[in-house]
Amino acid sequence: MNLDDELRALGRSAVVPPVDPELTAAVLARVADVPARRRLRDRWRAFLAGLCVLLAGLALTPPVRATVAEWLRIGGVEAHPVGTGPSTAPPVPGVSGNLSLEEAARVAGFTPARPVVLGAPAGVEASQGFVAMSWDGVRLEQFQSAVEPFYWKKYYSELEYVPTVDGYWFSTPHELLLVDKRVVRIAGPTLVWERSGITYRLEVADKARAIQLATGTS
Repeated sequence: MNLDDELRALGRSAVVPPVDPELTAAVLARVADVPARRRLRDRWRAFLAGLCVLLAGLALTPPVRATVAEWLRIGGVEAHPVGTGPSTAPPVPGVSGNLSLEEAARVAGFTPARPVVLGAPAGVEASQGFVAMSWDGVRLEQFQSAVEPFYWKKYYSELEYVPTVDGYWFSTPHELLLVDKRVVRIAGPTLVWERSGITYRLEVADKARAIQLATGTS
């Protein structure tokens, strides 16, 4: 099979969400103004132009962004869907360390943020590029978003895009793995977002509360 046939097969098998009709009309109007050319180079140009317009339209749609997050990174977290997963998760684990936020900043190499409304955390621990802190029923982890992901998440339910923080809500229990694929634990509902080169993982049972805490994190 040559490249031309492979592209046709790929086009027949691709599944994409509906495109904005106005966007489609605009593209077709532009194409209609271009004289027909049968040379392979010009067909390639038309194909690539249409593909770029399609991808640009998809990138603006939040549901599509959630679908893309199934196989792309969310800051320092990479998410991978699986067929089945854990049905329950243990309570949100606390952090046993007793560092001050100033000490944690020195160890981690960056100034950690916290949900202001929760006050001082009950526990704080840190390592290079990483800080974890907890309150009753709430755990916040934050780490520098590097070239390689820090965590992998294996989940079996759809991700929900949260525009308020430009992040994603994992609504069901899921496996939390380190980048070397070692299972850390089963995690419960979690909100994940990135800001200024820092990735945040906020574990708390209620989505509305998670969003409220995330927007008040500074």
